[in-house]
Amino acid sequence: MAVVLLGLLWYVSSVHHSRFYLEVDDNRVTVERGLYLPFGTAKYAPTTAYDAFTVPPGIAPEMTGAMSHEELDRVLRDLFVRVAKKEIDDLDRGDPERAEAMLLKAHKLRHTTALEDRELLDMLGDVSFRRGLLEVRGVQERFDEAVREFRMAARRGSLRFKNADQWATVIARQRDEIRQLARTSGLDPDRVLARQSNDFKGLLPPLPTEPAPAAEPTPAKAPDAGAP
Repeated sequence: MAVVLLGLLWYVSSVHHSRFYLEVDDNRVTVERGLYLPFGTAKYAPTTAYDAFTVPPGIAPEMTGAMSHEELDRVLRDLFVRVAKKEIDDLDRGDPERAEAMLLKAHKLRHTTALEDRELLDMLGDVSFRRGLLEVRGVQERFDEAVREFRMAARRGSLRFKNADQWATVIARQRDEIRQLARTSGLDPDRVLARQSNDFKGLLPPLPTEPAPAAEPTPAKAPDAGAP
């Protein structure tokens, strides 16, 4: 009888040890694995793919209960890809660095197919494209200003520099070509090429706040001559 009970305990513990769980607390996701006991779990992170991470509001795992390792990897990969797509698609506030981190985590999962790895590589290409868009942000205003200055130089003439009109023509052509490239990529050039109001936020220290001047004391009134 004791042998049967021990065998049953071993079997239940083994099954429990092969189960995985996702714990979600305030958008922070951690991976847990069943202990080699009939109950209890412990943090599971054999590689960085299973380290704790945060998800944006509105994104949650499709499954959190007991699952196999293959199911765990499928759920995690879905989360990583959804977070990455959100960061890539948000042209105003998206973070390409976070998107890349999520995709690299997905690539390190144990159970992925060659087709899934190909999709991850394509998405990493999207991340590089988004970085390129960040680099050209504000190019519209810089090109416009350069064209204005070169055309002004062409009208005024120049003692030191020549061909100002050619500079203006070439830069104007490049500006128009970049705007057309944005359109062929399905993007609004006025949105992705214009400088955002917060592009330089935080680059300069805040101006010191001068203390308000102290109020001058009001002089006391002289007593009336006829006062008692």
